Order: sequence, then structure tokens, then C-alpha cells
Amino acid sequence: MAKFKQNDFNTALKNKFSNLSGILFYGPDRGQVLENFNTTSDAIAPDSEDGFSVFEFKAEEIKDDPSKLVDEATTISFLSSRKVIKIKDATNDIADTLKDLLKSTDKLEAFIIMSADELPPSSKLRILFETNPKLASLPSYTDDGENLSNLIRQTLVKNGIKKIPDEVLLYLRENFGENRATTRMELEKLCLYLYGKDFITLDDAINCIMDSSVLNMSDLPMSVAEGNNKKLSSVLNRLLNEGIYPIQLLRTVLYHFKNLYFMAGEVEKGQTISTVIENSKPPIFFKLKPSYERQLKFWNTDKIIKIISKLNEAEIMCKTTNSPAEIILSQILFNICAFANKKT
Repeated sequence: MAKFKQNDFNTALKNKFSNLSGILFYGPDRGQVLENFNTTSDAIAPDSEDGFSVFEFKAEEIKDDPSKLVDEATTISFLSSRKVIKIKDATNDIADTLKDLLKSTDKLEAFIIMSADELPPSSKLRILFETNPKLASLPSYTDDGENLSNLIRQTLVKNGIKKIPDEVLLYLRENFGENRATTRMELEKLCLYLYGKDFITLDDAINCIMDSSVLNMSDLPMSVAEGNNKKLSSVLNRLLNEGIYPIQLLRTVLYHFKNLYFMAGEVEKGQTISTVIENSKPPIFFKLKPSYERQLKFWNTDKIIKIISKLNEAEIMCKTTNSPAEIILSQILFNICAFANKKT
């Protein structure tokens, strides 16, 4: 049918996707992908524990035995409600099976919900959902701009906060947006902090949000570059459990080392480490400055260039090999961490 925008999705959700046979959620913001995935499933089949209405398959199951999808999608439900078929981490291998299925019948007995990570325009799965009149797709990119403002405003209003100054909304918007799941958790924490109040001040936002929002994603590259194995293990598990994609985490570490490369270059030109840190653009959060100082005492441009090359290779491996991206990510990060831990 089309590639939905959020408003299109909201409208279709209200109508329980009555004119569609399936929808694909994909994109780098895994938290938002899963949120839309679960919202859709709950709207069509509210009782997720009902074994007669909700069926969940792994992508590998459908690839190995396409009849599983065909049978459940074409078998009439025992109940009056519409069945739901859920497939997470879908791949292009499913596209042909679904395409043939849609050609063979005018109407499916089940609504198919799929999720995937970031898909290129050439993806067979994406092309199918964006061109077939019985299907639709909704990409989920990092929350920013008006979408993020609306999410923040709606959540606060829902929790009784009636007065939201523009400066507060701007501050929250600038400190959120890496991942929908993380944003949701920060907003929940903020609402608990404001419990019993019907307004929010800039001080409220700063006091509640600053430490975790600024340090959340930066914890990962900091622990890697400092050689802190224990912290890396804890941070990596936390971020993966929040639903952040391995490639997104790789790019976060890569960005840090690219920034560190330019800073190390200034040190090698004769500037003091403290001067380089103070003049950094964008400014470095004050709690991170001691960590940057320790890193710049160890990392020079020659070492950093090698690390950047390894990180680029790891990203390519995530996209081109059958090895789980989480394993590739863990191996490269712990190898860099071990190297940094030598402090030689």
C-alpha cells in the first residue's frame, strides 16, 4: 500500500487495519519499532496469551518451513476475533513466501505483523510492504523535532502536568531522542519525580534528567576507551536490553574515537590536554572531562586510526555475515577495552 507516516499509522490503528493484511515496522530505533509492533498486536488481539488468536514465529522457522506461515494465515480462526501472526527480526527470506501467499488468496484470515532492523531501499521485504496494496510499512528513525516534542508533551499531560514552558520542552527535546525505549523510561522517571504537581520547571527537568540522559549512551564509548571491562560489561548489557541495535552502538563508539582522533591531533600539535578538552566542540559535559583527560594520556592518533579501521570492519561484518551482530559487537569492544587496559 505505502510507507506510512506516524499519522497514517495512528489512523489505521484506530480502524484496526481493516483494509490491510499486514504491516512491517523497521528502522534504527528498535525501541520505537517494538513499541509500534506491540501496540498493533494489542489493538487487534488484546489477549496476547490466547493461543487461538496470536501466533509468533521466528524468521528462521518461516524460512525453513514456509507452510507454517501459509497455514496459520489462511486457516479460519476458532474465535470471532481476527488472528495475529507476529514475526520479529524478519529478513528478506520471508518476502517471496508472503508475496506468493498474497497472490493465492483474496483475503488472509490473520493479520501479519513483522519487525526488522534498518532496511535499505533495495530490501525485498521493504519493497513488498511498500508496494503491495494489501500491506503497509512504518519506518522508525531516531525521535527528533516535532515527533519528539509531541511525545514529551503528550506523556506529561497524560500524567497531570498542565504547564510545560517552551524552555523546558526544548531542554527535554535536546536531551532525548537516541532511542524511543530510553526516552520512555526517562519520561516515566520524570513523571514520578513530578508526582503531585501540575507544572514543570526547567530546574525540575535538569535535576531529574541531566545525569542519566547525558551519560546514558556515552557510558559505552567511555568504558571502552578507558579499558574498564567491568563497566563495559554492565553498560553493554543494559543498552542491548533497552533494544538498541548493535550497529547503532558500534557507530556511537566509532563517533567517539573519531572525535578523540581530532582531540589527540591537537595535543600532538602542542596544546595541553586541558585546553583541548575546554575548547572541544560540542562542549564536553563536566562529569566526562576527567575521563577524556585519562583517555588523551593514552590514545594517540596512530592508535586511534587502527581502532577506527577495526570498528568499520566490524560494522561491515554485521551487515554481510551470518554471525550474530551482538557477538561481533561484543568481541570488538572487549578487544579494544583490553588494549586500552594495558596502558602502554
